Amino acid sequence: MLLYNYISKNFLRYILIVKKLSHHLKKQIFKAIANTSIYYKTSIDNIVFIVGDIMTDIALQGKLVDLREAVVETVEEKWQTESLKKQIEKAGLRKKGFMMPLDAVDVTERDFHLVERFEPEIQLSGIELRSERKSKAWGGSYFRILESREEDDLRCIQWIYIWTKQRFFISLWMTVLPLFVLGLLGTLIYSYLSFTHAILSVLLIGGIFFLLGARALFAALKGLTKGSYFFSNGQLFIIFGVIFWALLGEIYISKGSQTKDFVEGAEAWHPPIPGEEITELILEETLKISWISMIFFVAAIIALVFWKWEPPSFTHATHDMDWAPFFVYLRGRRDEWQLEKVRYDNFHYFAETLSFDQLKKKNAVTKDQKPRFEIPNFWHSFRPNGGFNDWFTVLFGFLILVISILLAVISFRSTPNNSLITHEIVRFVLIPLLLFFGAYLVFSRWPTDVVSKKINLSDPIYHLTDNRLRIFWNLRGEEPALKVRSKLQDPFMDDEDFGTFRDDLEQIVFYNLLPKLRELEQKEFFQRL
Repeated sequence: MLLYNYISKNFLRYILIVKKLSHHLKKQIFKAIANTSIYYKTSIDNIVFIVGDIMTDIALQGKLVDLREAVVETVEEKWQTESLKKQIEKAGLRKKGFMMPLDAVDVTERDFHLVERFEPEIQLSGIELRSERKSKAWGGSYFRILESREEDDLRCIQWIYIWTKQRFFISLWMTVLPLFVLGLLGTLIYSYLSFTHAILSVLLIGGIFFLLGARALFAALKGLTKGSYFFSNGQLFIIFGVIFWALLGEIYISKGSQTKDFVEGAEAWHPPIPGEEITELILEETLKISWISMIFFVAAIIALVFWKWEPPSFTHATHDMDWAPFFVYLRGRRDEWQLEKVRYDNFHYFAETLSFDQLKKKNAVTKDQKPRFEIPNFWHSFRPNGGFNDWFTVLFGFLILVISILLAVISFRSTPNNSLITHEIVRFVLIPLLLFFGAYLVFSRWPTDVVSKKINLSDPIYHLTDNRLRIFWNLRGEEPALKVRSKLQDPFMDDEDFGTFRDDLEQIVFYNLLPKLRELEQKEFFQRL
């Protein structure tokens, strides 16, 4: 609002408000003021500059840089995926954008061997993210190597992982299939168990979904301390569990309140005789419709339509374009290089910095000093990977699935010879819990490399060039444009200035207003200043 008020009074060209400046930054600014014709006023928490001549030197995170107009060219640019090309064409570009100067030296071609040696091992967790990686949502990965101007033994390998859209909560593996499974299981429990015998099954099955959903919810609530909250598919499990618990009410109303209509578990079901097809079980006349379970079936069909055909009124994406930055810092000379630290997006562009020693404590670095991380969610933030082989988890989940399927076949094709309650616990508690647990391990932990090991990284199509940065920064619209600006051009700033990959709010406002300010300076009232 302060910036708008100054502009509306028509007596300035550029304004920047910098809050809570460090002592070092204030000294730099006052030095710049001494060499220019500037009227300024100061206070404890902010400094306002009113620039009296054509000047674009601005204080950005402890550096004085020069924002200049840049002509964005896309005609000859090549992209890794066709989906990224189409998304850039869809968003469009500003006619005249900006390009921040690089406060480092680009040594990608000279020091390319460092990329092959210290490329981070990053995996996507789960079949959901694997399917997204294989779909049109994947935009590619770009990197470059920068050398510090002040310390020639310091390097930063910058990786930007790009998705052309951020998907919404509807997916095949974590939404559609659980709904179908719960619908079928709820109908089976409703058909074969009385209210008394159904209590244990429904409470435990609903409870495991509620706990899985609560785990995802608490993980998301941690972001509130940083001013953000993110929905994840796992939070839907809370709703699944609550609706499944409602099945108890339906069974009680339809069966439990009418003693004469009690259905005593497996006694109400006539198992097929040996040699009959297992599918005849579904055709048994004792199979009754559960209205609560019908909610799951209908919801699954609707979700399947949204997932498969993407109606015009619905989109998988919460927004177009999603960017995930990951910086690797090295120190050394010639062939003697050591991993010093990493900086990565740990929650919606909030930057986490881990030193080499911290990575070792988390077991998140390989023997040859490659950082080891995973991406566990649809907003594509990173998390240290402790080194446990996810394939063992997946194989363990498959083993549990096979065992539970065998138990289900044996249970449903045999008449109980022991106590009724023991047989019901096996069929309607143990088997479903094993099925859910095994499937959850497989679907949630299936690992996929975010960058294929088969690609040739020396190909320039994978390099983060100046022109590609111009395009990423100057996409039209607030959502698609890359918001990582000053941190890309000056990755060697102090840790205290690197709390987030985003620029400060005042910087973002200034970037968006810069083209309009340059148009205004051509107006007559500016010419008279």
